[in-house]
Amino acid sequence: MQEIELKFQIPAEALDAVRAELARLAPDQALPAPLILQAAYFDTPDRRLAQARSALRVRREGYDWVQTLKAAGSHTMVRVEDNRATQPPPAGQPLAPRLSLHAGGPAEAALRQSLAWQPEQDADGARCGLVQLYATDMRRTRVQLAVGAGTLHEGVVELALDEGAILAGTGSAQRSVPVRELEIELISGHPQAVIDAGRDWVQRFGLWLDTQTKAHRGDRLARLVVDGDARAALPESFQPRPARLPATGLTSLSAEAAWRAGVEACLAHITAHMSELAGLPDRHPGDLSAAAPVAYQWRRGLRRLRALGRFVADTQAHGTPLNLSPVAHLALQAASGHAAVLARQLGHWRDQDALTWIPRKLQQLGLPALPVPSLPAPPGGPASPVAVARSTLATELCLQVLTALLAEGAEAVAEADAAAAAPCAPAPSALQNEPPSAQAWLSAGLRRWHGHCARTARRFGDLGPRATHRLRRRARQLRDVRDLFSSIFASLSPQDEATHVQALAKALDALGTLQDETVALGRYQSVVAQDIRAQAACAWLMARRKPSRKQAQRALRRWLRCNTPW
Repeated sequence: MQEIELKFQIPAEALDAVRAELARLAPDQALPAPLILQAAYFDTPDRRLAQARSALRVRREGYDWVQTLKAAGSHTMVRVEDNRATQPPPAGQPLAPRLSLHAGGPAEAALRQSLAWQPEQDADGARCGLVQLYATDMRRTRVQLAVGAGTLHEGVVELALDEGAILAGTGSAQRSVPVRELEIELISGHPQAVIDAGRDWVQRFGLWLDTQTKAHRGDRLARLVVDGDARAALPESFQPRPARLPATGLTSLSAEAAWRAGVEACLAHITAHMSELAGLPDRHPGDLSAAAPVAYQWRRGLRRLRALGRFVADTQAHGTPLNLSPVAHLALQAASGHAAVLARQLGHWRDQDALTWIPRKLQQLGLPALPVPSLPAPPGGPASPVAVARSTLATELCLQVLTALLAEGAEAVAEADAAAAAPCAPAPSALQNEPPSAQAWLSAGLRRWHGHCARTARRFGDLGPRATHRLRRRARQLRDVRDLFSSIFASLSPQDEATHVQALAKALDALGTLQDETVALGRYQSVVAQDIRAQAACAWLMARRKPSRKQAQRALRRWLRCNTPW
């Protein structure tokens, strides 16, 4: 069984208003008594379920006991959920899961893969090494709501307010974190109803989208109890991921399928890091020790989405359009616009963090280690990277991407139904141009982008700072799209792919160093009159300009000599 839902975090100051709105929506203006949910979560000591983005729990729901396995679905809104009725543990016995309850279907397959479970020899999974790592104690208040009545996106959703805590450890070593969440789950109708309901609550109460499950947060807390470092190792879901393309049949993959895989990969990258950043304490903006690396990865995901959006628009303009629905086009266009704004907001703090190597280098040379002067935060903008992640704009971007994915999913289903209803109709290729393959679509667009970068790079000696920065941005977009679809190009020409990736990375590193030095020089020059120490920094950076440009030019030439995999 799949659940279609989105989860949102509630600001502490908005909790009373959310409760009041749920009471208003309840029949007869009276909320039902909260359901008490007490759950124990199980995993192996080396976190094999967490690494597979799965969770196994045994939960008491009022007077009932339910065992649940949750596993990753196709994207943020969809997860595999297998609920099985179970019994409370015998008196005096510890609570333990029975894997035999999940025999058959996707749940069994997920457990076999993540735990190497062999039900034929170990029916209940006693040899899998499962232990209880953490627990939750919740009060859930539920109300059902009709959304979009009379429209194509009509549906019924359940609003579930969870209040309580996640607990790990025992005795004096026990730790807890509070929970204030609103889950919106589809009961019937169109999945877009979940997005539309979520957008309404976000805009009215300042909620933000969160893809971190209670299991993820519980695992973090359990790590903190054991070794005092909850962030020692980020789960795989927080690492940049290429598009989920199939291992076989790449040459027959359609351009639309590749687009969808790329968008899903961007969404997974963005939501994972956005949720991680939003969950950090909102400290003083100057304290970026925890936020900086996560904000950097989130910004990378935003750039990848923008690059993909630009790539789609560019191929559309040059005669190889994707057969996407108007809704998907508009939603992706809106998401790309939001990504540009968010990237600029994050760039205020990211630029400052990226320039910290310069005062360290000055100190090594025996010069005054004057920090690079920072620019004032844009007026009226978010106060910190954490605030950016919690903003309405950040959540709206994710909802727009989900809308694009849902629109294309509905389009594919409609086309399949139409084909089934008219078996004697001519094949699509007889009625319209054959849609491009993923390989043809990507190769044509990347050749065009590479050619543009190559023409600019060959006259690098004539480029000023602005044109140099534009070249860097275009080459970075080329890399971002190639990274999303790396499995296609690696299958075509592994040697060319590896050589090209390495050469492009070195060229971008050299251009990045040049850009850092250009920005730092301008900022030091702006404070020379107030701080004489800035003169030494300016002199060093001026002396660095010529060798840095030569290094960037050499790296670009080596890149241009490489064979491209497309």
